[in-house]
Amino acid sequence: MNQKIKILLTTATVAGLWLAAPGMLKAQVLQTVSISGTMLAQGTNTDNNTTTTTKAPTRTTITTASVLKQLALDENAAGNYGSTKFPPGAKLKYLAGTGFQVDNGTNELVDVSDILSLEVNGLNDISAGSYSDANGQGMPPSSQTDYQLVTITYDATSLGGTTKYFVTGLATSTTRTTNPSAKGNYSETDSFSFQSGTGEGINAAGASIVITGFTISASGSAAQNNGAGG
Repeated sequence: MNQKIKILLTTATVAGLWLAAPGMLKAQVLQTVSISGTMLAQGTNTDNNTTTTTKAPTRTTITTASVLKQLALDENAAGNYGSTKFPPGAKLKYLAGTGFQVDNGTNELVDVSDILSLEVNGLNDISAGSYSDANGQGMPPSSQTDYQLVTITYDATSLGGTTKYFVTGLATSTTRTTNPSAKGNYSETDSFSFQSGTGEGINAAGASIVITGFTISASGSAAQNNGAGG
């Protein structure tokens, strides 16, 4: 599989989510996203008329907060968000089939999937899991974990920004569903993990950067119904 997706799209082999069988009433699972990593930016040059020196690269820690800060600036510059800062407590979320968004409590502040995205660049999808033979694949109770090489991209250049970088690594995604009740009610838990990503790009100041140890994770649960209750 080699198609572009936004992180955790609802396809069984890409993001570990079982395809809905006819009659299943699947709700979307809102997932909370966490990001970390290290960024090294090209150092500046100085010349004292005797020796030209290039400073050591600037080391910056990438956090969920720093990504949110940059997203607010870029979405504001693009005219998609009315402030250059998100309110305290704002969180980066993912909604299956929609993409990334920033929420304040239960309120969506802005869709940021135009900047933050994920592309599957590996050909192999290594999967593991189980499901009930009686109920069939795609029906609860079930579990599935998928392992794929992916590239996560932050790109604000199409919106007039400067920041653009990518990181590549192994992503693991898991979906688990519980045994449904007599009325067809069950719980679905989705999670995503991307570890030790490396990459490069340009930061907001226009300096060349390399990125190492990039980690992104997301998880969430939702009540579902398979339609068995009529």
